[in-house]
Amino acid sequence: MDHSLPIFEDQRTVSHDEIDDLDHVNNVVYVQWANDIAMKHWMTVAPQEILDKYDWVMIKHCIEYKRSAVLNDLIKIKTQVGRATNVRYERFIEIYHAATNTLLAKTVSDWCAIDKEGKPVRISQELRDLFEIKE
Repeated sequence: MDHSLPIFEDQRTVSHDEIDDLDHVNNVVYVQWANDIAMKHWMTVAPQEILDKYDWVMIKHCIEYKRSAVLNDLIKIKTQVGRATNVRYERFIEIYHAATNTLLAKTVSDWCAIDKEGKPVRISQELRDLFEIKE
């Protein structure tokens, strides 16, 4: 992650319904966590008038699994945005075992801004400014 950009962080505890038949967090759960942290970040930085106009959809996702998480592990998830084009925003996510700070998975994804009708919209300076460092 680029520490010159703001990092949004959240924590969660692994629940029973996130465990697969191998007794660790199912791989698709990491994708759900990536989506969840991105949405929480968005809901935190955007004022209501922007939330009423725009949403985001994940259009490309690459995940690298490093270690397993198991039931009741406390998980720390960090995210930040990267480069933006006219219609895509890059997002980085890192998922850690909170007690040991061990990296469990990291992702890079592309997100598209959409209007409330589901149509892609240009990523305006107004949207870009929401993810910048606030003094």
